[in-house]
Amino acid sequence: MNRELYSTSGLDSFWEDADYNESSEHPLERELGDRLDALARYQRLIGEAQDNGRDDAAEFLLSQHAREEEEVRRIAQAVRRLRDADSAG
Repeated sequence: MNRELYSTSGLDSFWEDADYNESSEHPLERELGDRLDALARYQRLIGEAQDNGRDDAAEFLLSQHAREEEEVRRIAQAVRRLRDADSAG
């Protein structure tokens, strides 16, 4: 099956990828890891923009970093709730 013939987004795609790759990792944990990687990339790009005097680009990247950071907080909270529910049940 050619996986490039169809495309989904959001949480559904994580379940499909997990099935396809036989991953036991929960989709929210995978999403959190991806978002943390994105934060690190934003930090690197912000530093490069600042080093090169590209203040407009750095300002834009800082706003994107803040948006991504908020998503990381939300997903991390959801992962904690999931783990708490698993340990309680």
